[in-house]
Amino acid sequence: MMKKKLGEISDIVGGQITSRLEKKVVDDLFEIESESDKPRIKCVAKVLVPKAISDAFVDKSSLMTIVCEKESQNGGDTSDLTLFVDENKITKADTLVLKLSTPYDACVITEDDENLIVPSFCASLRIVDQDVDLLYLLAFLNSRKYQEQIEDLVAGSAIALISVGAIKDIDVPIPSKEEQIKIGKNFINTMKKIKLIKQIATLETEKMNSIFFGMEE
Repeated sequence: MMKKKLGEISDIVGGQITSRLEKKVVDDLFEIESESDKPRIKCVAKVLVPKAISDAFVDKSSLMTIVCEKESQNGGDTSDLTLFVDENKITKADTLVLKLSTPYDACVITEDDENLIVPSFCASLRIVDQDVDLLYLLAFLNSRKYQEQIEDLVAGSAIALISVGAIKDIDVPIPSKEEQIKIGKNFINTMKKIKLIKQIATLETEKMNSIFFGMEE
């Protein structure tokens, strides 16, 4: 079967260091910085932290909220996130976001998941090869085959954080487009079932716990 490098079929961009977006209160010597008289603009934003990538989708309940702030000539508040973050580090529909740290899984970005900041522990991926299906690539990036290649790359490293450059060198098997679409659909259906099973398990656990709390009344 034909194989291609992940960097050949996609454009991969590392995430944003979110601490650089927020107002700095102390300097490197832990001394309070003097306040500037220059006007500042602010923007409340959501960050797609690694724990919010769950079972190939975005878990909105785990998103982190930050307030971006910087000096501006005009001052005032703004909701335009691109004034604070590079456009390539903001989520867009029909792209993927993958973790650069364990467990190295990935999620798909839908229209409901747009305008989130991709942090430095993750990377954005946009497919540039028309012969590659989005959901097929998502399935591969959540497969054991992908995990094994990542583990080989980080073997012996003190820090289990893989670079974007290393990610680009991952081999991706490329079956026919028809087969890719089939695999992608099956993967999404499987992830939806797993999510439902987890929800049921959570409800059953809460039900069991309520029995014992009810005994105290």
